[in-house]
Amino acid sequence: MEHQKPNPSEQGSEVGYKKPPKETQFGQPNGNPRHNGSWKKEDTPRFKLEQMMKLSKKDLRIVYEDEEAPLFERKLAEAIYKGDWKVIKEMTEQVYGKPKEAIDVTTRGQSINPMGGLTVEELKKLAGK
Repeated sequence: MEHQKPNPSEQGSEVGYKKPPKETQFGQPNGNPRHNGSWKKEDTPRFKLEQMMKLSKKDLRIVYEDEEAPLFERKLAEAIYKGDWKVIKEMTEQVYGKPKEAIDVTTRGQSINPMGGLTVEELKKLAGK
């Protein structure tokens, strides 16, 4: 007797290696679950900030006057609408982080000495060179 592979359409859904149950396959309603509670892109403050910056002045006013809208979105829309740049800057830094700052460690062309103001010559003398 010859051994034949069963036809998947006749047998139903075959489950095994690289063969998930039919209801969890790609394209099915439960086929693309979010694993480990990861964020939806649309729920992140960064996404909301970027979308809010694209709105017209009329749309911003509608959002910030809507009592049912989330508080973050209302405050963000109000700050952008009114041009409150301090609040916008603070919200942007909360979302993106503070930008890197360069610090000048020289004073009038001379570098600051961590040894309490000793000159290079004095340091060399102390080191025995």
